[in-house]
Amino acid sequence: MILKGHCFILLIASSFSPVVAQSDCTLRKDQDSIKVYTCNTDTSKFKSIRTELTVHANLEQLENFILDIKNYIAWQYNTVESKILKKISKSEYLYYVKIEAPWPVADRDMVIRLRTIHLTDTQLYISANTESGIIPEKKGLVRVPTSRSQWTAIEQKKNRIAINYSIQIDPGGNVPSWLVNWVSANAPYRSFKKLKETLEKK
Repeated sequence: MILKGHCFILLIASSFSPVVAQSDCTLRKDQDSIKVYTCNTDTSKFKSIRTELTVHANLEQLENFILDIKNYIAWQYNTVESKILKKISKSEYLYYVKIEAPWPVADRDMVIRLRTIHLTDTQLYISANTESGIIPEKKGLVRVPTSRSQWTAIEQKKNRIAINYSIQIDPGGNVPSWLVNWVSANAPYRSFKKLKETLEKK
């Protein structure tokens, strides 16, 4: 686990508020053109995470990569199972994911609603938020009660996009907040390093 945007365009963009109100952000990692920040919030004891990076790819490649849900186990940190539960449209899915946690913390799982929206020809917005009541909880796993993330990807020039990602997660169960906050910089760095390496090979 974390331990693994004409008037119509303006209307859509305004409907997507930031994941959390972020303040007091601290740069935790700056390596391989990936910056990871942890930020204090007014709404949770857990810090939110913000990641910034540039990738030599285009928006179509990034979108296709994110929509390849079954491949999440190849790049998302400690993800050991990922599968589509329902295809709502070509750009919206419900999916299930299981995340392995270090002993003695119990493994986690969650159901996510994923949406991708092209705000302009050069800007892609992605949201991935937990959904409850979709499938029963599983024995031996802790269902993550809240995870809210968003991506903004801007094509700066041909085959170069800037990505700004943020997430706020409550892992649920009995996990000390200090432990989550202590390891929170490592998981996004490893995930985005793998994403960047894979996309740039293509």
